[in-house]
Amino acid sequence: MKVNELIQKRFNKPENKGDEFGFTNQANTNTKRIINKDGSFNLIRAGEKRSLFHNLVTMGWWKFFAIVFSSYIIINTIFAFIYMMVDPVGIGMTQDYQVKNHFLVSYFFSAQTMTTVGYGSLYPLTGPVSVVASIEALIGLMSFAIFTGLMYGRFSKPSHGIRFSKNILYTPYKEGFALMFRIANERDHNLTELETRVLMNIIVEENGRSNRKYQNLTIENAKITYFPMNWTLVHYIDDSSPLYGWTAEDYIASQMELLVMVKGYNETAAQSIHAKSSYHGSEITWNAKFKLPYYFREDGVTVFELDKIDDFEKLA
Repeated sequence: MKVNELIQKRFNKPENKGDEFGFTNQANTNTKRIINKDGSFNLIRAGEKRSLFHNLVTMGWWKFFAIVFSSYIIINTIFAFIYMMVDPVGIGMTQDYQVKNHFLVSYFFSAQTMTTVGYGSLYPLTGPVSVVASIEALIGLMSFAIFTGLMYGRFSKPSHGIRFSKNILYTPYKEGFALMFRIANERDHNLTELETRVLMNIIVEENGRSNRKYQNLTIENAKITYFPMNWTLVHYIDDSSPLYGWTAEDYIASQMELLVMVKGYNETAAQSIHAKSSYHGSEITWNAKFKLPYYFREDGVTVFELDKIDDFEKLA
């Protein structure tokens, strides 16, 4: 039976709503996967309103500190020029202060005012400089309050720590075959009450147009209570599976993509976590099984080797 016939038989049912996933049903010949391997959507949202707070909380640490440091230098430089313009001789200094460059004196005075350090070696002499210094002190207090909030937001932001296996295997299982992939907790925090959902997406030709079709795949062990080791997700391909009777060519021709969504609870952060990834039909390793990623020591302790969750062996 050809893949289009299988699709018409199993996917054109009222319960298979295309809008359930929240992604479009439309597609074309150049359509790429919906979810990238890192969990991001393969989507560009033109015209969206950008949130500065969201970007500052979610960007990388190096970029974040580069922005903070650059902002600090720029603000102090601007105020240094303002001090030089309002009153070139309005900043006093102690006799033993050895910096003589006028711009550097203004810059260091600005830095001490913004951070409220107040070493005492630099101080305002005139009214205009005192007015600008009071304004900068207020800006400094607000800036450090914002920085503190951003740092808290970055540290308190939950990281799911879920690692997906690189491979999805088509392997003998029970009296037939199954699709299997693994996930593991790569962080040292405790995850509990995990559950997963796998949504199958394929692209078909209907009335001269390319459309997406979605259907949930049944996962035998879709929920677990604790997550100290790896978790192997299994979809058994029996006669109730939409993949029953498919050949390797059918997986490629349909551009099948498995959209994996995992949610659970992070006991360490006391927050819920969500993770997602995907597997494409072309990424299936055929007739293989996963190797055990753990072993037992002589004292009875189980040793789980996280780096081995991708390891598999081909079957004869």
